[in-house]
Amino acid sequence: MDQDSREQYQHFLLHSNVATDLLEFREAGTLRMVALIDRLADGLSSVYAFFEPGVRGASFGTYNTRKLIPSFSYSTVDNPYYPTNGKSVNLTFEYNGGLLGGNTNYIRPTAEIRFFKPHTKHRNVIAVRLLASHVRGFANTPVPFYERFFPGGDFDIRGFDFRSLGPISFLTRTLPKLDPETGGTIAAPFDDIVYVGGDTQGILNVEYRIPIVGRTVTLAPFADIGNAWVTHKTELTRQVVDFDGNVKTEIAQFLPGTNSGIRMSTGVEVGVTLPVLNAPFRIIMAWNPKRLDSVFTGPTTGLPFALREDGHAFKFTVGKTF
Repeated sequence: MDQDSREQYQHFLLHSNVATDLLEFREAGTLRMVALIDRLADGLSSVYAFFEPGVRGASFGTYNTRKLIPSFSYSTVDNPYYPTNGKSVNLTFEYNGGLLGGNTNYIRPTAEIRFFKPHTKHRNVIAVRLLASHVRGFANTPVPFYERFFPGGDFDIRGFDFRSLGPISFLTRTLPKLDPETGGTIAAPFDDIVYVGGDTQGILNVEYRIPIVGRTVTLAPFADIGNAWVTHKTELTRQVVDFDGNVKTEIAQFLPGTNSGIRMSTGVEVGVTLPVLNAPFRIIMAWNPKRLDSVFTGPTTGLPFALREDGHAFKFTVGKTF
């Protein structure tokens, strides 16, 4: 709002069709941040916030991450670009915040194992990858939403869309509804869902790589199995305002079967290596035998609704799954 007048500033911030509050955040009596909040029927909506930029290490309104990632690698793979034999192990331990500073604190250990074995007189290759990881916050700080696990896509479980898998939680919202008795509007609850991401994930990829034209064109039947799960529900809470104006804390309530079990995708892909990029252009044809295809009942309204993931997929992409 550069060069705006006082009247323009007030019109932008304070003119609204709903109740608006200015919230002050103080530290030992010193004003640090102010937030403009709209009070809606189903919660609070942040409109604008401004803060003291001179407080070192505070990072009001932003995520400030400092991390250290020690790793261990062991490999007997014969060729990093066209592997046909050997195995590799990669272990990492990501440490964020804590003694390093910043306002996010979490750890993420990850283990990845790859295995390659030649078959049919060293012409074809059996390729396997196992990936496991876990992320957890500490010092009373939850893991940022964007750092949680959302499998799905061309580089883990190929038959599903990017970041489309993992636990799903019920979410109760409210909308204005016509009151037939008074003719006015009242707040009515309805059931919604939200993809919350997992704190633990496991992925297994198996391929049978068949060279068609040297190393340029490859055919690879594949099977991908895995998912993400929540093991620490206490990191998934939200504060809501009930019909009496009281603020309460809710813990995630998962749709049955979405925080357990696995997803599976199988099919075949054709890869054509691009000479300049030294990476394959891939055509993926996938079928998803283990997918979400169920009818659920909303816990608030008791109304049924269906969630049906695609049973098959046809994709074009660049790069390798592993």
